[in-house]
Amino acid sequence: MSTQRLRVPEGGRMRHGQTTVVDDPAADGPPATERLILRWLGVSGWELRFGRSGILFDPYLSRMPFQSPDGAIDPSLPLRLDRAAVAGIAGHRLAGPPDLVLVSHGHFDHLADVPQLLAHPGWAGHRIRTLCDETVDHLLAALGTPARRLADVIRVRGGEHLRFPGFSVAVLPSLHSQHSDHGYFAPGTRVLPPSAPRSIGDLVEGRTLAYLISFDEGPSVYLAGTSNLVERELVGLRPDVAVVGMTSYSAVERYLDRLLDALGDPRLLIPTHHDDMISPLPGANEGTARESATTRSSAALLLEESVAARGAAGTLVVDPVPLRPFSV
Repeated sequence: MSTQRLRVPEGGRMRHGQTTVVDDPAADGPPATERLILRWLGVSGWELRFGRSGILFDPYLSRMPFQSPDGAIDPSLPLRLDRAAVAGIAGHRLAGPPDLVLVSHGHFDHLADVPQLLAHPGWAGHRIRTLCDETVDHLLAALGTPARRLADVIRVRGGEHLRFPGFSVAVLPSLHSQHSDHGYFAPGTRVLPPSAPRSIGDLVEGRTLAYLISFDEGPSVYLAGTSNLVERELVGLRPDVAVVGMTSYSAVERYLDRLLDALGDPRLLIPTHHDDMISPLPGANEGTARESATTRSSAALLLEESVAARGAAGTLVVDPVPLRPFSV
């Protein structure tokens, strides 16, 4: 894979204290033992690798239409899964099968492609656990997830601290993003598997969760799929890396300040869920990524402004390029 360029102010490398962020042409090769490799999958999806441990978070790749002509989210639009894109990214762009899939909530742009990924033929011989709430578990069944993968689902509610080989996971109760009118898309829960979902509105929220991943002898990473938080659940966590949801948060009081206060100004901030959710990912069906624009996203600029206003001199903001791995 050719050398990637991170969209950071000083080029491809930044350092503060013990934190170094570099683009990583070797990140698709054999697992390294002393670096965290992150790959943004678009929307709020991520692949994390540390040593031999692999994790997927909210891996949504279909990028299907979701808006009515006036720009509002239309829950009646049909599910249009892009199976070719999902298969191409799983087979050519991801580093390998994950050990764990984390789902923050049940909406289409977080869950819709998880069943196909769990059924990916190239991962058939690898055990994959899935962490999710009861609603997502039922939606996975309704979407046709293979039975052997459903048997490996771990239902969580928030508050669990779970141990896996090579890392631990703290499950954190959270809240969905709220738009300017204080509402949000497709609330609801499922206590039984529904009929096969046909529209994007059939995939309802359930419980919204965030996660703290702590790798053995490595960094800790806070993962959120929304732009909201339950503040008391985060106080004192102190992750090294925070993946910060940057969808609409105008109705959430002091969202970024409250989040960064609770987490203690992590050394590395990465915006997520800030793209248009529709445009094809560059090089999604290829072995290498195409060149991407070097201008920084508005989400990264907003994070930088917040960091500067707080005087958090030890905090970096990295603007990720979809499908292009970087290491910490």
